[in-house]
Amino acid sequence: MSWLEAAQDVVFEDAPAVRPFPVRHGRRVAPGWWWSSTARRLVAYGSGLMRTQLMLLDHDPAVVALACRPVELVWREGGNHLAHAPQLMARLKDGTGLLVDSVGQGGPSARLVRRARVVAAAAQAAGWGYRFAEPPDPVVVANVRWLAGYRHHR
Repeated sequence: MSWLEAAQDVVFEDAPAVRPFPVRHGRRVAPGWWWSSTARRLVAYGSGLMRTQLMLLDHDPAVVALACRPVELVWREGGNHLAHAPQLMARLKDGTGLLVDSVGQGGPSARLVRRARVVAAAAQAAGWGYRFAEPPDPVVVANVRWLAGYRHHR
């Protein structure tokens, strides 16, 4: 399906992840589930960075739905087929989408920067946004994590 057609018609926030989240032994954070009070369901994540960004997006009042890796963009470049699945997708109140890739303290890799240019252009063509999410302030993360416990619908 073409990207522009899919961006208009597909409800990505209800789609499962296009690729599984691998378990990497020896890592402190394994794939898991985040209770999204925005979506009123569990949302899978693949790393600690993804969980933190998922938590922050869940706290954002402009976000109405969330999903991890629900779409993979595939394109041809120099005779090669390339693909990239942004780590997070958020549906905003105005109906547009936001694609997010988490990056660590060292910033994005050169490979991710090259792919991000294509993803950003595709997102812009559909009227969506795309951004890198760098590690936020630890105090903000701690406060939002604490508040998240009170947002659960128990």
